[in-house]
Parts: sequence; structure tokens; C-alpha cells
Amino acid sequence: MTSVNSAGPDHVLALAGSFLDSFRRDLAAEAARPERRRAAAVARTLRSSQIRLLSLTPAEGMRVTDLAERVGMTKQALGEFADALEERGLLETVRDPADRRVRILRPTALGRRAVTQATAVIDAVEDQWRDRLGEQRWADLRELLREAAAPSE
Repeated sequence: MTSVNSAGPDHVLALAGSFLDSFRRDLAAEAARPERRRAAAVARTLRSSQIRLLSLTPAEGMRVTDLAERVGMTKQALGEFADALEERGLLETVRDPADRRVRILRPTALGRRAVTQATAVIDAVEDQWRDRLGEQRWADLRELLREAAAPSE
């Protein structure tokens, strides 16, 4: 029987998953700190995927089709995601004045506040990781992530 604590595979997908799991744990711990609890109240209730969507949605709004492309989702999946954020008062739908058939999504004041709160928590965790890894290794990691995520030619 394999132990739960065994090393497991070390291919890139497993490593990336471990990285994200660890970062998410640190985000949750940072957001739960007593001095942050009140300031990060809304952000603490969001999943990282919801924060990502909100942070990639410009304040002036964006067409659903364009936003779906930006975040790498289908239009239908984005619509479901957006509906859930709308129900929570974080995102709103407006119609394009030039074409009333077109749905534009934009963050509400509460949604923008949640992004600000989440960004502060993310910045604090990044500072912790920078301290742990060292300035140069942290900068290298960020650059490698950017390069790896860039579209291949």
C-alpha cells in the first residue's frame, strides 16, 4: 500500500499542482491572520479561480467572448462562472450601447474591492516566498513561469 506522504511523481504537472496547492495554503493562512481578517473578508470567501477572473476583468468591462478568450474558457463556462459572481454582487452585466445583443461583464465596486483585498494577500505571500527562496531565485521562478505560459510559436 502506498503511503499518503510518499513523494509521488515529479513530472511537471505534479510539480505545478504541488506548487499551486502550497501557494493556496499559504494564501488561506495569510487571509485568516487576525490583522487581515476584516480587510480581506470578501476575498477570503473566493476561490483562486474566481479571483483570477475578477482580476482579469477590466473595470470598464469586457465582452463575454473576449473575456472568455482572455481567461482561456469557453463562452458557456465563463457565463456560468460570471453568473455565480453576479449572484454574489461581484460582477455585473451591462449591454453594449452599440449592440444591445452583446453582453459586457464588469466588476462591481464590491468586486473591485475583493480584487484589491486579494492582491494584498497575494503580495504578502509572494513576499514570504521571496524571503524563503531569495530575491534572485524568486525573480527567476516568476520569469520561468511567464516564459512557460507564453504561447508557443
